[in-house]
Amino acid sequence: MNDADATVTRIQQHYGIIFPQDYLEFIRLHDGVSFDLMQGTEVEDWDIRFHVLDSQFIAKNDKLVDEVNPDPQRIIPIAWSVSSGNNYLLDFRQNEERPSVLLMEHEMAMVREDAESEAETSEEAQQLMEENVQLIAAHFGAFAALLQPRSSLE
Repeated sequence: MNDADATVTRIQQHYGIIFPQDYLEFIRLHDGVSFDLMQGTEVEDWDIRFHVLDSQFIAKNDKLVDEVNPDPQRIIPIAWSVSSGNNYLLDFRQNEERPSVLLMEHEMAMVREDAESEAETSEEAQQLMEENVQLIAAHFGAFAALLQPRSSLE
C-alpha cells in the first residue's frame, strides 16, 4: 500500500465510510483538473476543483464546511467551486455503496449555531441544517457526467 492509499484508508476510517471506486478513479485520473458543471449546454457552476485526499482533508472539512454541514460524519465534502464558493458532497446516509451527491450553496448555508438559536428544538435545528444541501446527482457517476474539464486557455 503506498502513502496515498494509506491516507485514503485513514480518511475512510475517520468517517466510517468507503469512497465509491468511480470517485477514487476519477480524482486519480483528473488530478489537478478543474471543471465546469453543465446543465445541457449551459454552465451552471464553474472552476470546480476536487479536494485532495491528503493528510489535511479531515482538518480542512472541519474548518471550512462542518459548521454548515447537516451531518459531518455522513456527508463528506469532495469538491468546491472557486467561482461561487459552493461545495459538492457525498451523502452516505441513504446508500453506503453509492452515495448521492449534494450541492451546498455557499451563500445560502446556515451555520449550526444560528440554526440552534433560531429553532426551538434540536429536530427543528437539524431541519434548518438539512436545507443547506440539495440533491444534485443520484450517485458520483451521474455527477461526473455533468462535469466538463475547463480549457487551459481561459
